[in-house]
This record gives sequence, C-alpha cells and structure tokens, in this order.
Amino acid sequence: MNGVNIGPDVNVVNMSATHRDSYHHGDLRSALLAAGRELLVERGAAGFSLSELARRVGVSTAAPYRHFADRDALLDALGDEGYGIFGAALLAAIAVDDGPRAWLHRIGVAYLDFARDHAELFEIMFADRAGRPALAGPPTFEPLVTAVAAAQRDRLLPDDQPVPSLARTIWAMLHGLAVLEARGGLSKLGLGAPHETLVREAFALMLVPG
Repeated sequence: MNGVNIGPDVNVVNMSATHRDSYHHGDLRSALLAAGRELLVERGAAGFSLSELARRVGVSTAAPYRHFADRDALLDALGDEGYGIFGAALLAAIAVDDGPRAWLHRIGVAYLDFARDHAELFEIMFADRAGRPALAGPPTFEPLVTAVAAAQRDRLLPDDQPVPSLARTIWAMLHGLAVLEARGGLSKLGLGAPHETLVREAFALMLVPG
C-alpha cells in the first residue's frame, strides 16, 4: 500500500518542479533579470545568489543555469542592462546641436544622475568579474569622445593630448565625483552640491572660459 501511495506522490512533486520550470522557459531569462534587479537593490552584489533568485522566480535551483553559467554571468547581464540605460542618457546629452560646452556639461550631469538613480547597477557595471569584458560598455564612452573632439576643434580644450586620453581623464573625474557622492564622501566633508554645480565647477577647471 505504501508503494502505491509513494509512487504517485513522487511523480506529482517531480512534475510540479518540471512544470514550474517549463512554464517560465519562454521568459525565464527575462524573469531572472527582473528579479535579479530587485535582489540587487535589496542586498547589493555581495548578497546576490542564484539560489535565492530561483526561489523568488519560483523555479528549481538548477533552472537559472540554463541561461547563465554562474552568478557572475547574471551580474554581468544586469550590468549590460545598466550600460544600455547609461548609454542612452549620454547619447541624449549630445543630441541637441548646441555645441561641445553644453554637451560636456550635460554628459557630466547625466553621469552623476545615473549613478544616483541606478545605484545598484552602477555598483556592478565597472567591476571586473573573472576577467570578463563588458561588451556593452565601450559604446557608452563614444558620446564623451565625440564631445571632447568637438571641444578641441572649438579650442575649448587643449589639443596637445589625444582625444581618447583626454576623454578618459574626464571620465575618471566624473566617475570619481559619482563614487564620492554615492559613498557619502562629499557630504561628510561638507563638499556636496547639486549635480549641475558639481559639473560646472569641475569643467571650469578644464574648459577655456566662455
């Protein structure tokens, strides 16, 4: 009698897990990324785990591995989503034809705004996990390169440095401001200010007055 009862019960359990996984199969990757974003907000990268993610999505702990090799691969995919949002914001900063000075200012503000508004993504986007390249990352650098090249042509920036090198220096300056603000370093020292002000004052040290 026990054998008769146990067999169907085991099948029901197995079928239930299979059904959950197959139900999500068509959109499992999207579901994992959406839940991963929420988990990232709650716990940060340090508290991120695929097993917890699977539990939240309602699939077996093995199911996420159909789409992501490991935890870091999923974090990289979330980082790529961040680069998409980030890149769109930086492109929008140079969409209006009002000159490189305005472009650089808007790029700076967009950089700081993104770091504040998408802190959970900003935290992981620039981290090197197992030497994996961020394929979605390099294109986000191009709007700044465009703005710097235009600023050099208009003699707003020195032309004795290669455009990529100068753009990298500006990027580092903006990133430093973003990280200091995110970690409370600016406010702790009484140096905090609105993003517009931080960017304007930073570029005042670099751009020819005008």
